[in-house]
Amino acid sequence: MDDIISWLLNGDISIQFMTHRDLLGSDKSTLSHLQSRIPTEGFGARLLACRTDTGHWGMHWYQKKWTSTHYTLLDLKNLSVPETLAPCREMVARMFEECALEDGGLNLAKSDLPSDVAVNGMILNYASYFCGSDPRVGRLADHLVGCQVADGGFNWDRAAQDGEPHATICVLEGLAQYQRSGADHRQDEVAEALTRGSAFLLSNHLFMYASDRRFSLLSYPYRYRFDLLHALEFLTDLGISLHPEMLPALEWLREKRKPDGLWQLEHVHKGNVHFEMEAVRQPSRFITLKALRILRNYGEE
Repeated sequence: MDDIISWLLNGDISIQFMTHRDLLGSDKSTLSHLQSRIPTEGFGARLLACRTDTGHWGMHWYQKKWTSTHYTLLDLKNLSVPETLAPCREMVARMFEECALEDGGLNLAKSDLPSDVAVNGMILNYASYFCGSDPRVGRLADHLVGCQVADGGFNWDRAAQDGEPHATICVLEGLAQYQRSGADHRQDEVAEALTRGSAFLLSNHLFMYASDRRFSLLSYPYRYRFDLLHALEFLTDLGISLHPEMLPALEWLREKRKPDGLWQLEHVHKGNVHFEMEAVRQPSRFITLKALRILRNYGEE
């Protein structure tokens, strides 16, 4: 295990920070120092350097996948850049100013369209992280709580009666980050929505047996896509206790481990990228870190 930790600590500064935070339980001073370096070193610095003179990344808010402002803000949040990072806070504020709709959702397209629940869930995720005290973030949380369907899931199709996994994981991650932000607006309703949404995932066995084979491939970044690793990481973050429906997915994760103790990147979601962070079919520090944390949390490591 010491060799694996050393390997993780030889990775990008964001990986170093998350290893100290999630596996080593390092002190606040160490964590603060490491996190402060993420915007000026490695992947974080490279993403920030891709910002254009318009303030956007890519062409616009949602153009193109995955180089747009929307997905870059999500990437930066997931790299654990400091919550106070000015370019991110600035663009979140601009997004609310330029894209907010009357129903509390946002439309990031260049044409008149209703808001998309999965996109709104991702926005709530990084907006809560960078601008959690902004009342417009609370309004977005209001909107999303109201989008939950009867089975506890969420669906991009407003006429649908059943939840679907991609929209559900996006919204639940957003609501969970909103809960962690410390905002006091409607926290009881948010907590209830998270409980119902987690139950939806568990009642469907984390979609372990779905026909989409990508659900059982190790992918990162997740983008808007649901998969087993994504679901297990979310449940770990939320502090959900071990549940019988999780056992097949945990076994799947153990079986993905290679003889050297690492996990490989098996798949990336097609689209434009600023740069590749890791190579497919090679050991992945992001996935290895996540897998170790998940298995440790559930007493499997």
